[in-house]
Amino acid sequence: MKKDRIRIVYRNNFERIVEESNVRNFRSLIDWMEDFNEGNAVPSLVLFGRDLGSNFSINKSNVKIIEFMD
Repeated sequence: MKKDRIRIVYRNNFERIVEESNVRNFRSLIDWMEDFNEGNAVPSLVLFGRDLGSNFSINKSNVKIIEFMD
C-alpha cells in the first residue's frame, strides 16, 4: 500500500490533508511525523507546495495528531 497522504490535526481542531503530489518535501514531512509520534524533539517544518504561495509550516506546539491516511 502506497502511503501518499498524511492527515494533520492542529490543536484548534483544524484538519489538513497533505498529499505527496502537492508538496515538494513530502519525505521531510514523513521524517518529522515519525519523530513527532515517537516523542522526539522536532523543529518547525516549512512545507513547500507545488503552487506558488502555497507554503505552510507546522511545529510541535500546534500539532495534535499527525498520521498516514488509508
